[in-house]
Amino acid sequence: MDLATLSAKYGAFYAPAFAVRIGGRDLMREELVAVSQVEADLVLGGSARFSFTVVDTYSFKDHAFMSGSGKKVLDLLAFGAEVEVCMGYGDAKTMPVIMRGVITEISTSFPEAGTPELVISGYDHAFPLVNGKNSRTWSKTKDSGAVQEIANFHNLQAAIEETKEAHAQIEQNQESDFEFIKKLAERNHYEVYVDDTGKSSALRFGKPNDRGASIVTLAWGTGLLSFKPEANLAGQVSAVEVYSHDPKTNKQIIGRARAGEESGHEAKQRSAGERFNAIVRDSRKHPVLRLRQPVFTQAEADTRAKAALNETAKKFLTGDAEAIGLPEIRPDRNIDLENLGVPFSKTYYIQQATHKVDTNGYRTRFKIKETVL
Repeated sequence: MDLATLSAKYGAFYAPAFAVRIGGRDLMREELVAVSQVEADLVLGGSARFSFTVVDTYSFKDHAFMSGSGKKVLDLLAFGAEVEVCMGYGDAKTMPVIMRGVITEISTSFPEAGTPELVISGYDHAFPLVNGKNSRTWSKTKDSGAVQEIANFHNLQAAIEETKEAHAQIEQNQESDFEFIKKLAERNHYEVYVDDTGKSSALRFGKPNDRGASIVTLAWGTGLLSFKPEANLAGQVSAVEVYSHDPKTNKQIIGRARAGEESGHEAKQRSAGERFNAIVRDSRKHPVLRLRQPVFTQAEADTRAKAALNETAKKFLTGDAEAIGLPEIRPDRNIDLENLGVPFSKTYYIQQATHKVDTNGYRTRFKIKETVL
């Protein structure tokens, strides 16, 4: 999609707006509570976070924060209250949902001069998975089955892609549920995050969308306000080998993945590892990452090796960007950036996006990564 299409959709980006809904009710328009700014930070492999600032609500007569409708603001903004953050342009009723979550933090200050403000913060519905430490064991189960069981335990809707291997045993050892799921995601080269783009939140556990269509094309100076990329070959490898031992056959298992097999790699382009090989022409001197991990089948060893190769490749080309506010910019999506010259004008994979509306308007900062040149 080009920027002109989005411009027509959002009224030429003329009237940035936001809505904060508490329990389904618009905090500003229905409860008459003034909010000066709102921010949402969306990230892969972590819990998304939101914050907003409530102003002009302190009543010196009642010595309490009061809404324009006569309600106590802190009763509305109670811990655990369901929050829906929307950002966009024009009509607040139709603007996109950026994220959903619950209130976990309330802070304020009473200054020597002026009136106090409230800063309300919270996390998405992955928050229960982040707290506490658990120990569990699964037998003859796929990683996706363990994730589904945890999602069911927390009453979370889930969009889970089935993994291939059924493991003899999967152990969670004094880890938070999110830490454990993230570990399972990494060894399968999956992404994990809460997807709020549907009518309800869902825990997403699946392959990265690094081959999907670009959501929008931004050019430096036209939509793309700034971009700071960094390409670094240090740490890249030509191959990954995973070593283990099969106790049944008493034979060694070796899983292998080589440069050029990275996720998102296109045959006509060279991956970071292949580019490294072009510099170090003697194949005997090509760096190989060798890992010893407990695996029980050849397929599992190969999967672990490819996952490790992908993690290494992701560190090659990264960048930080800022654009005009676009709700479409979200993690696990692809974006085209242009007018940056070779080799930086290309498609990138979004790993983090921060949406913010304040007195300066609506802007989106985001972090990208890319595995091929």
